[in-house]
Amino acid sequence: MPFTAPKPISPAPDDLRGAKVLVVDDERSWRVILETDLRMIGYKVSMAEDADQALERAGAESPEVAIIDLMLPEPMDGWGLLNALRTRGQKLPVIFYTAYPVFPSGTDDPDVVGYMSKAVDRADLYALLPAAIRRSRERRLNGSP
Repeated sequence: MPFTAPKPISPAPDDLRGAKVLVVDDERSWRVILETDLRMIGYKVSMAEDADQALERAGAESPEVAIIDLMLPEPMDGWGLLNALRTRGQKLPVIFYTAYPVFPSGTDDPDVVGYMSKAVDRADLYALLPAAIRRSRERRLNGSP
């Protein structure tokens, strides 16, 4: 297979620099990669290795968007985490990021921004963040969680 150079990773737009992104992944290597990239391009990052940590961080730090691995360790996978966030009234936009080869058929949650495979270029993942953060900020300005 021929080597393909990674896409350039664009910095966060000026108005979004410092926006807080919650990253939830049980694999340390992915947490390090995503945290390094996200900080480099201008976001603040909160890390969690499982759903319980993610719920704690989401409650304490009010992130503007979450990148969640679908295959988190038991007892709560990515879907369970999404449901727990919604039960708590936290409607932050979510991007599912997973090694799972087949994505679910969808959800009726309008704040699930998308599903990204860990096999795709990370620049494609980061390109989803500006619109999601702006949506989150607009909701907060209008008084919604």
